[in-house]
This record gives sequence, C-alpha cells and structure tokens, in this order.
Amino acid sequence: MSAALTPARELSVMLKRAAARELVVVGFYTSHSCPWCVAVRREQLEPRLRSNDQPKIAIIEFDADSDSAFTLPDGRRQTARQWAQALSFRLTPTVAVLDRTAKPIVSPLVGYSSRDFYGAYLEEQIRQAQLYWQNQR
Repeated sequence: MSAALTPARELSVMLKRAAARELVVVGFYTSHSCPWCVAVRREQLEPRLRSNDQPKIAIIEFDADSDSAFTLPDGRRQTARQWAQALSFRLTPTVAVLDRTAKPIVSPLVGYSSRDFYGAYLEEQIRQAQLYWQNQR
C-alpha cells in the first residue's frame, strides 16, 4: 500500500495546519528520473506517513519535472524548479521541513547516502520543526 504524498498545490493549506499545530510539513523535491527519489519515498517517507508516530506529518511533493505552478504563502506562484532554485536546492532528492514561508527550518537532507541513518536524520528534522511550530504565535 502506497501512502499518498501531498501535491505542491496544497502547500498553503498544509502550512496553515502546521501553524495550528496539527502537523509538521516536510517538503520533498523529487524527479521522475531519480532512482534515489524512489528509494527515499518507498523506504522512508511513505512508511513515516503510514506510521502512528507523533507528530503527524504532511509530505509536500515538489516535482522537478512539472511545469505546474503552485501558490506560496506570500501569494507568489512558482513551479517546483523555481522554488528549489530560490532555496539553492540543486539535487534530487532533497527533503526539508518547512517554516511558515515554505523555507527550510534546518539544513535539508540532500541525496540518500545512508539508509541506516536516514530515518534518524529525518526524525530529528521533524523534531526540530515541531519545536519551531510550538514556538510560533
């Protein structure tokens, strides 16, 4: 069973839910031609979505191959490539927990070099994001 990632067009809605402390928003910059992206999705992101672990997360999929634009919290419209370029994301997969402006709270996870430790790194990112959202007013 595949857990559904959220399309970028839902970004603003998910960030509002994060502000209400309902969940943590994780951005996943991905490409269809990237085998490591498939591995990160199947081995790390989808299992985390299916889990009962707290806090709950929403994973926003920013598709580097798509020309579809989405709306940022400030009202600007961008494609995933434009969003990634503005944040200096150069490689896929890149995973980042996002703040209220759709920027990384901490340094993103780039690539998939260690299956053994990636889950722990991801959970630490989620924990940092949870602290960020708890301290927002």
